[in-house]
Amino acid sequence: MEAGLLFDFSRRTSSCQRVLGRCAGYFGTKFSEVRFCVRKENLSGAIARLLKKYPVVFVVGSAPGSRPECAEPVFAALRVPLGADGEPQGILRLAGAKKSGYLIESADQAILLLPDDPYEILKMAPAAFARLQLKFSLAGDFPKIEHPDYEKLISACMEKQAAAE
Repeated sequence: MEAGLLFDFSRRTSSCQRVLGRCAGYFGTKFSEVRFCVRKENLSGAIARLLKKYPVVFVVGSAPGSRPECAEPVFAALRVPLGADGEPQGILRLAGAKKSGYLIESADQAILLLPDDPYEILKMAPAAFARLQLKFSLAGDFPKIEHPDYEKLISACMEKQAAAE
């Protein structure tokens, strides 16, 4: 599947693109187009242009607070209702370590709003790609992290040491 990537007032573009590209690659997704938005009034138009070409658009925005600054203008443009706490209703919230991202879906498209922080993106990626995998029938999975069996290694080492004595 092809996707679009938009950086909105981002500073860590290379690091974020590398992390997202690796995560997307596990699910057969590639970024066919990468764009930059440096004027607030151009954000909606930039997202719309990418949505005309791709079913999924990733928007990485500066996030000095707990969520990307681009989230509020996107919620307003899409008329997403906000709760009393300011959080959007009916939108999947992607929890990171200290920041939040969002996955906005229509019948056949999705917009991911992510903070400009590779570590936070890595924390949000499993939930985001699990949902995208269901929605778009993507094959793939994140690689399993395997740790060595330390008990077995220590036992083998102790046995060698005992045999040498």
